[in-house]
Amino acid sequence: MSEILKCVFKGSRNYVHGTSLFNALVQAAGERGLTEGRINVSFKHMIHNPVCVLEQRSPSAEDSIVAKISGEGGKAFALCINEAVETAIADRQAFNELEVCRGAVLGEKSIVQENPHHHDRIELLVSLCKKMHQACIDDSKKWVFSRYDGQFPIPALNKVKLRITKQVGTRLTCSDVLVNGEKIGDMYFS
Repeated sequence: MSEILKCVFKGSRNYVHGTSLFNALVQAAGERGLTEGRINVSFKHMIHNPVCVLEQRSPSAEDSIVAKISGEGGKAFALCINEAVETAIADRQAFNELEVCRGAVLGEKSIVQENPHHHDRIELLVSLCKKMHQACIDDSKKWVFSRYDGQFPIPALNKVKLRITKQVGTRLTCSDVLVNGEKIGDMYFS
């Protein structure tokens, strides 16, 4: 069974932001009876069409986005998202990453924000992680959110910290995602 998603483009981007797709996957998981658990989502290809197809099925190598979702009682399934054949003009949504990161404090390979003010939790985490990469590794590279493996939904945030734990040059990193002092997952950027 497939469902059509109509996504917005954030800011001046000409692709669907990974945070929009993450939120769509979490919503789809809830519609399938999993309102909390673990999600391992990989963003393999950018989606440049605001019209996407979400399917619950076994993933293939050609899929743009693949999420493996699991919860209580061993319930598990995979969701895949790809560009639709049908196209449309993208609706745009204002998105100010500098404002999202306001008040964040950078460390050597970490970033912390106390009492975050941005309401979309995955947008907050991704924006902070991107800022950390630009400041701590390479500000000339276009860093892209490529994977999240961890808890969903993301808990209410009083304090969030991301710290780079693994790095392959400027090609790939893995960062711990700590919310209110507890690790909830790993975030990968490439």
